[in-house]
Amino acid sequence: MKQFNCSILMIATIVLFSACHGTPEHMLFKDDPIIDVFNIKPENGKAALVVARTFSQNVLLYGSLALNFDNYVDKKMIGTSNSKSYFVKTDIAPGMHYVIAKGPENVEPVKLNFEPQKIYYIMEFARPGKWRPRVSALLVKPDELRTSLDSDCRLMVYDTKNPGNDLSDKDYEDAVRDYEREVKEGVHKEHAEYRGVPAK
Repeated sequence: MKQFNCSILMIATIVLFSACHGTPEHMLFKDDPIIDVFNIKPENGKAALVVARTFSQNVLLYGSLALNFDNYVDKKMIGTSNSKSYFVKTDIAPGMHYVIAKGPENVEPVKLNFEPQKIYYIMEFARPGKWRPRVSALLVKPDELRTSLDSDCRLMVYDTKNPGNDLSDKDYEDAVRDYEREVKEGVHKEHAEYRGVPAK
């Protein structure tokens, strides 16, 4: 009986790890051409955004859902972040936008004033929640990202043939309301002070 239970546990663990380390839904791994995230070229008159998950998450600690966080510019889905991967968006319209990451237990907005021909960097990671993992988003400069972005981090692109759902009106309104309340309480000052990096 013990041997049977061990076999079941082993199979379940293998299935869990296999499921967690596959390509997230709505994304495709892209190995060629290699994109240098420190020399991004935004489209003409647009801004660029790099969303990176440079750390391997502990699947047994956080659960499989920790590896997939959906991301939106305002309500529009732009991609799903995954452990040890990153994606790039080069066509963000200038102006004030909320970049919103959605995890199993929370949404994490970042309010940014996007300027033309500049690049913005967000690093995401999972943290423990009440029952399931929560997403955290940190604005970083290229040098900060460079220290943890290694060759194991793979580039993903949004699968436009299999797009995800946009953020619901309710989730968007709740996220913005809570964020702006926190701003009035003195939180998120670093977001207002963050400036994009001019494209070379």
